[in-house]
Amino acid sequence: MSSIKQIRSFITVSDCKSFTQAAEILYMTQPAVSSQIKSLEETLGLSLIERNDKRVHLTEAGKIFYREAKEILAVYDRAVESMDEFKGLKKGHIALGASTIPGEYLMPRYIGEFRKLYPGIKITLTIADTAQVVDLLYERKIDIGMVGAKTESRHVEFIPFLQDELILVAGVDYPVAEVISCQDLLNFDIIFREIGSGTRSVVKEALAAKGIKESDLNVVMELGSTQSVITGVTGNLGMGFVSKWAAEAALKAGVVKQVQIADLNLKRHIYIALPKNAAATRAREAFFNHLTQK
Repeated sequence: MSSIKQIRSFITVSDCKSFTQAAEILYMTQPAVSSQIKSLEETLGLSLIERNDKRVHLTEAGKIFYREAKEILAVYDRAVESMDEFKGLKKGHIALGASTIPGEYLMPRYIGEFRKLYPGIKITLTIADTAQVVDLLYERKIDIGMVGAKTESRHVEFIPFLQDELILVAGVDYPVAEVISCQDLLNFDIIFREIGSGTRSVVKEALAAKGIKESDLNVVMELGSTQSVITGVTGNLGMGFVSKWAAEAALKAGVVKQVQIADLNLKRHIYIALPKNAAATRAREAFFNHLTQK
């Protein structure tokens, strides 16, 4: 297989019409240049240069190869230039994935700050449930994830990032006391996020520690987003567990109320999720550092 070095030597000799001048330009010895050309000809199985006199002349095959070789070298040089820009983070792409809470309430701010620092980096964000984000990392479809729960995965590393708190909210007219116990939950209708969401996983684990199984609850609805849970709650369809960040606007607007659970701690970590054994691009490394420095 021909190398870029061989092709560059051939083009330089052809342009200079002299091995001596080409050697000077390439900072090589003349025998080294001759060796590169000879290796190229052996690879192709054709003679490219006539060496009958002091001047260099291309064979018919050499003339055809010269045109194609120039294009190959131009493409290669453009690629190298692009990589140089990429190293300086002037160009690049980061594919991000996040579960609902970090995807809607955290990532946009971090992306905006990062874009100010590196405007040439293109960023895409996929919002899905935690399980789907982990799958996307494993399939190498995204570079970095941010999720609200850890899952069992041999392929993904979870790094604690921020602390969030899940709260129980109800409609302002929903008949429930301001403070209840875990056992009291069994007497009310519950609106849950879908299976696979980090919010649901955290609530399930916390209740299990209190001896309450998910099947013990009267789950009347399973919804695909935090906002839909809040909407269901405002319609007095049941109570729902949501991130305090997500509930902030609804609480301030007075359309929902928080119900304290005296014997349940629902604080959780938001995690940065990275694929294991995957080479980090400079863009991914820069975004990760931006997150952790914040």
